[in-house]
Amino acid sequence: MVLLLAVVLGCGGSGRVIVQGTVTVNGEPLASGVISFTPVAGQGGSAGTDIEHGSFELRKASLSPGEYLVTINAFRGTGKKTWDGMGEPNAPASQKHYVEETEQYIPARYNDSTELKATIVAGKVNLLKFELQAPAAQKSK
Repeated sequence: MVLLLAVVLGCGGSGRVIVQGTVTVNGEPLASGVISFTPVAGQGGSAGTDIEHGSFELRKASLSPGEYLVTINAFRGTGKKTWDGMGEPNAPASQKHYVEETEQYIPARYNDSTELKATIVAGKVNLLKFELQAPAAQKSK
């Protein structure tokens, strides 16, 4: 019954479908990130959602059937602090506000220069699986 309801909701009058999936990096679920879908043909809407514990789901305002470029972004702290740029540049360090520096650790072939594509099909819940490879984390000094 639940599956039937999901299929009916995914194939409603809007022509939009439900997209669910998993993202792993080096075989492990991606702890958190963002996944985005952009139409290859440039027509139709883009959509994106958060990835939590390796899973994502697009339901409302999701995607129409078609071919999409997929981008996946994930950031992690470097262990370094950097000035946030607010306030007087010449102020002493003790009077500046510092934030943790972050870095994109998913290779560009999955985001800025994505090689990932997905075909979204009407009439079903689209289950996608992305298995990414990334360099191992480097230890901060």
